[in-house]
Amino acid sequence: MSIQRNTQKRPSSVSSASDAVSEKSSEDEFEAGNEVKPASDVTIYNSYNMGPAFGRKFPLPYIRLMVSKVMQDRLTNKTYNPTDARKLARDVADEINMRMKGDGSCPRYKHVVNVMLYQQTGAGCFYGARAIWDPLADDYMNYTFDGGSFICIATVFGCYQY
Repeated sequence: MSIQRNTQKRPSSVSSASDAVSEKSSEDEFEAGNEVKPASDVTIYNSYNMGPAFGRKFPLPYIRLMVSKVMQDRLTNKTYNPTDARKLARDVADEINMRMKGDGSCPRYKHVVNVMLYQQTGAGCFYGARAIWDPLADDYMNYTFDGGSFICIATVFGCYQY
């Protein structure tokens, strides 16, 4: 009398413990609906940023207000003096820079403050800047203060750090 064994694995009500473990693991692997599901209580964030978040671009209106206030406070009722012009321009730039580090700071933005002060003699002046620029993330603002005997131009550049 010969007994043929079927090679397909079927669950049986009577089997040894080792057979049950091997049968269980092999059946679970191929049975539909028994895939490993991700944990629902885990939140995964991207570890890279492709640009500033929505609504987190360089805040130009606030910076324009801040720069105008600094220049009004520092330069009102001043007259142009060639020996004091360098110190006055540096003081304005330092004040804007300190306020940018405090209230005007934006995450992942680097800022550059440039102040130019010159005597108003009726001649024209061209002021320009060049940079490698990402128009979707980077931005800048200019503010010009006319003090009667001088003109002061402040520019603040905000560059997103990728």
